[in-house]
Amino acid sequence: MAGCLGWRQLSFRGTEWDYRHYEGHAYEILASPRGRAAILEGGIVWRLALEILGNDARQRAAEGPSSDVLQYAQEVQLGQESYLDDALTAEEIDIICGTYKVADAGHVEPAHLSWWPRPMQWKTSGLNLGYWTQQAEQWFVTRIGNIRQGRAEPMNGKAWKSSIRIHSGAFKLRTVCDRESDKFLSDKLLPTMH
Repeated sequence: MAGCLGWRQLSFRGTEWDYRHYEGHAYEILASPRGRAAILEGGIVWRLALEILGNDARQRAAEGPSSDVLQYAQEVQLGQESYLDDALTAEEIDIICGTYKVADAGHVEPAHLSWWPRPMQWKTSGLNLGYWTQQAEQWFVTRIGNIRQGRAEPMNGKAWKSSIRIHSGAFKLRTVCDRESDKFLSDKLLPTMH
């Protein structure tokens, strides 16, 4: 697996054909046994899995770890117990988000253009409130409509950051909520499970 959708020139502007090509590659990953990990990932990766897989996506999440879990796994810690569950590689996530590498003159590392924001861009955006909101869905539907009509193209990280900022305090709020939720679960809920 190449780790992305390939290399492009700095002047690359995606077309509807490029988008359909991307969907085919993303489908290959999402339809594989570990595709359920995309649904468990949440955020933009979850929403893309729903879009590309259709009705099969939700049922797959409940099926339990795939036969690949020992090769591609993440450790889930619940109290003193450790469990394994499916995980996607960084390369698979890049493909699901429609990422291309771009040779950027003067930089050692390549730039990335993607049809959809990559997970870290999504997690720090104003659209990520810890659950999929109506505003996030409206943004998603508008974006996919624009792509299919040839009015949107892959963007770099800086453009994504600007495009999905929306609520400037959302990331701080999410960070506090995550920290307090983790504290509650470990202090109150998990001790009662033993």
